[in-house]
Amino acid sequence: MRTESDLTNDRPRSSGLSVSMSTLMYAIDSESEYDEYGYFLDPKTGKTHLLWDMRVDEIDDIELFEQFSARIDEFIKLPDRSMTDCYARAEQFSDEVDIDETMRKRLKKACKKSRRTSNITLFLKEAHALGLYREQVAFWNQLDEAFVRQWCAEQGISIIE
Repeated sequence: MRTESDLTNDRPRSSGLSVSMSTLMYAIDSESEYDEYGYFLDPKTGKTHLLWDMRVDEIDDIELFEQFSARIDEFIKLPDRSMTDCYARAEQFSDEVDIDETMRKRLKKACKKSRRTSNITLFLKEAHALGLYREQVAFWNQLDEAFVRQWCAEQGISIIE
C-alpha cells in the first residue's frame, strides 16, 4: 500500500495555485491517513473535495462527475495532521506561555502525566483549570496554521488570507 507521502510526492507541483487558508485549515483538520479516502485539492480550481475510493460523492450530475473523475489523478492529497504529537505541543505551550512559575510547574506536571498515561485530556483539563483555555487554543491554532503554510510552500501553493 502506498503511503501518504508517496501519494503526495508523485503528484505534480501546483505552482501558481492560490487557495484559501480557511478552506485548507478545515480540510486538513478533517483529513484522514488513508490514501484513497480524504480531502484532495483540485489544482485547477483550488477547491478541496472529499474523495472516497477516488470517487467524489458530492457531485450528483453524471456528466460533471465523469469530467471530474477523468482528472482525479491530478488532485493533490492533503496532508494528515491527525498524527500531530499533542504531547509535544502541550510541552511547547507549557514552555512558551506567559505565566508564573507555579502555574508552569502545574502545566509541566500535567504534560508528564498526560504523556505517561497517553491521555492528552489531562493536560487540557489542567490548562482549562488554570484559565489558559483560550491561550492554549490560540497557540495550537498558530501551530496548525504554520503547518498549513509550510505544506503550501513545499507544494508551491499561494495562500489567500
